[in-house]
Amino acid sequence: MPKPDQVTDPELRSKIQEAHQQMRSGDATSAVKTLAGAYLSILAMKPSLLDETVEMRPGVSMPLVMRWPALGANLSLASVRDKKPVIEFTRERFAVSEAITYYEFTLESAVREKL
Repeated sequence: MPKPDQVTDPELRSKIQEAHQQMRSGDATSAVKTLAGAYLSILAMKPSLLDETVEMRPGVSMPLVMRWPALGANLSLASVRDKKPVIEFTRERFAVSEAITYYEFTLESAVREKL
């Protein structure tokens, strides 16, 4: 598992660390919102991610960014196609386990993209 100190962009690292603190204090909902903003920052820094695809099975692919967890803070496919990504919140509250899922995904994405 990557560590926040592996994120080189100070602003992005700060958002990820803030989300970690929010989770530790039991505020999972704020953590998810912070991480959604952090992921949108990743996409703004690396817009080429919006064009990358991943093969699900032979002949079937999907945009790589749509691997973002859809646990109530969902990345809109239409917004990805328009190259203006938006995360839509379909729930008001999140569990810590859900926040951890978003945290791990965001942190791994930032480190993988060398941000």
